Amino acid sequence: MIIQQPLRPSPAPALISFSETWHLLGPFQIGTREATWGADPLERIGGFRSLSYNDSARYHSSLAVNGMVGWSTLIANLSSTSPEDAKADLLVRFDNTDWKSLQLVYGWAALQYQGWIRGNVNVEGDQQSTVIFYTDKVLEFWIDDEHHFGGDFYGYRRAPLVLHLNPGSHQIDIRILRDVRAMGGVGEPTVSIGLEAEVSEGGLKLVRQSILLPDMVNGKLVSSLGSVNLRNEENHWIKVLSLKSVNQRKAEEPQKITYLHPGGIVSYGMLRPPSEKALRSASPNASFAVLICLHGAGVETDSDLMRHAFNDARELKAWLLLPSGVTTWSGDDWHRWGVADTEAAVAAVPRWIKTTGWKGPDVDVNRRLITGHSNGGQGIWYALTHSPDKIIGAAAISGYSSIQAYIPYLFWQEADPGVNAVLQGALADYRHELLLKNGCGIPIHQQHGSLDDNVPPFHSRRLSQIQSRIDCPSKYVELPGKGHWFEGVMTTHTLLGFYAKILADRPAAASPPSSFDIVVANPGTMGSKGGIIVDQLISPGRNGRIRAEYDVKQNIWHLRTSNIFRLHFSAAAARDWTKAELLVDGKELRLLRNIPLSGQWLFRRPNGSWELGALDAVLDTSGRYVLLTSNETLSMAVQVSRNMFQYFGADAEIIGPDQPIQTAGGNQIFLSLGSAGLLATAGWHDTIFTDEKKGLCLRGSNGRLNVYGFTEGLGAIFLRPGANETLEIVIWGFDALGLRFAARMVPMLTGVGQPDFLVVGQDCAWKGAAGVLALGYFDNFWNIAEGCAVL
Repeated sequence: MIIQQPLRPSPAPALISFSETWHLLGPFQIGTREATWGADPLERIGGFRSLSYNDSARYHSSLAVNGMVGWSTLIANLSSTSPEDAKADLLVRFDNTDWKSLQLVYGWAALQYQGWIRGNVNVEGDQQSTVIFYTDKVLEFWIDDEHHFGGDFYGYRRAPLVLHLNPGSHQIDIRILRDVRAMGGVGEPTVSIGLEAEVSEGGLKLVRQSILLPDMVNGKLVSSLGSVNLRNEENHWIKVLSLKSVNQRKAEEPQKITYLHPGGIVSYGMLRPPSEKALRSASPNASFAVLICLHGAGVETDSDLMRHAFNDARELKAWLLLPSGVTTWSGDDWHRWGVADTEAAVAAVPRWIKTTGWKGPDVDVNRRLITGHSNGGQGIWYALTHSPDKIIGAAAISGYSSIQAYIPYLFWQEADPGVNAVLQGALADYRHELLLKNGCGIPIHQQHGSLDDNVPPFHSRRLSQIQSRIDCPSKYVELPGKGHWFEGVMTTHTLLGFYAKILADRPAAASPPSSFDIVVANPGTMGSKGGIIVDQLISPGRNGRIRAEYDVKQNIWHLRTSNIFRLHFSAAAARDWTKAELLVDGKELRLLRNIPLSGQWLFRRPNGSWELGALDAVLDTSGRYVLLTSNETLSMAVQVSRNMFQYFGADAEIIGPDQPIQTAGGNQIFLSLGSAGLLATAGWHDTIFTDEKKGLCLRGSNGRLNVYGFTEGLGAIFLRPGANETLEIVIWGFDALGLRFAARMVPMLTGVGQPDFLVVGQDCAWKGAAGVLALGYFDNFWNIAEGCAVL
């Protein structure tokens, strides 16, 4: 008997697909976070895009056996969920390199490399298609003849590329970058790239996974702010006129609160109010401190991992706060962007108390016990060395000591010593090992697993050693047989004891220390220490120092300074500086008692003496970024805006020609092209400008003019003061190539090391930072600091 089976409908033909066979070339040497500078050896011979697959061709490489590499073939793992969707997973490995031998000598730095891979995306149909293109773990790529820098190196998938592709095959050239910080240093050094292409109908799309709303407690929203991301999938402007599942939580649970980040975006954190058990033992009118926990890299704050990390610490007399840092990498590793988010989260706690009608203990936002794990542990060292006056205790768990020490910068292209000095100065703000004196006097607890293969325990051991030799001891606990993360890592027995001791209900009123040190790498990111705030350094790129000592018998404070140009006193200083005599570098100064302490500034005069002075314009401002662009630079402005959103969650308004600026108060990014692109502008003098007959001109503080003739690929990026106390980033290119390279230097990944200004040329594409034409810092009057610059 024959049983007839029902016919299955044929699957619909795919509208988009990736090639299965890809061609791979590499590996080549690359240093930690060096790719932003270019440093691609193939650019010396025209770039990967100029090469055709040739299995007999050989190219020089310092990483491969015999010093030569060639092409190979890689088969992609293809998948699809519908005819409108295609995925390609690429697992890149290079077997022509002895990675173990390199690692024995150079450590994890040797497990970083670069290369290129080529394939195709195929679009069916008879008309142009709008394609949403995701590029997980990719920083730089070409599609046909169009270059894209930024990609999605951390796999956020927040801002995919919107492409408009004609029917046919489109070549994709992807730069492979292996970064140990992002991909790990254990096992075989592979790179997993995930590509996804979706055919879209166009229009304005709501990104559903981006919806951010606060939780509800007792039927009431705990915060008033929410946000959602919209994506324009057209190739023209769309004006948004209006926008038209909230989780229920118990009052004692960690709950999602929303708040406004200083950058003008809605961010969130998790807040757990004090438990009933903590309330029962609290004294009347108590104000509890804030216990702030910073998450590790790639960790979402609103996850079970973080929600339950402090389940065993419910009795603590504290407000538990877990800021998100905006992104799972806190934007910039808990530095400037992440710190701003933390401050906004702390400020949201009193609003939560008011909104919910909380009847328990108040919050003391100026008493902070900080803790963090891994990347968050590193963030603890940044907070401790940059905002010490608000911190009552710190617990760094499995954290690395600094960006520079985690994955050393050994494999960068060799550069002039002057260039290296400027780059190191740009990274000095992250070198916590040199700033540890700022944390002296604050109880510190370090914890690390002895078998941690993600962040080796060397980092905690090293910091503990440095603290002991500068008379700033900390308690260090190394857990035998423990790795990087394990259940209960944030609430071990010793940590719970440390937390409880710091969070005593009625802490003893500690008198301010009679002597202390301040070390400042960047005054723009440094808070107060001992009530002193450093505003400006004499020589940027070199650390400033203050030694403060109190002579009890004579009632005199002695401040001895090095490389300090201006300082003032905090309004919240724990001591009244006007009640004692003040000697600064041996010169007596009398602070005025009838003027608020925070309004009195000390300047160093040219002859070395000090005097009271006035406040200069404030450069750091808050608000949405504004990108000012012409029609010629619009595509680059879109790329810069997309990258800022991808990596920081930052909002930006793009203003085209003759369009009014809708946003006030935000920092601006000005894009310009051509020989007349940097003519004199309001609010800026002639430090960096273009002369249509000469070229790009940089005027030194001595008046000497440094001229860089207009050549293909010439570009510049620099800071300048804007109107209404804003700060501008200027991106200029003599041609599209110069603009493209200058734009890639807009801050995006931490640890790149951009100073105040850069002049770039074609050589940067393959030499990296070694190929820059000029770089350095401005002084306190926006002149080029020639002692801290290469011209």
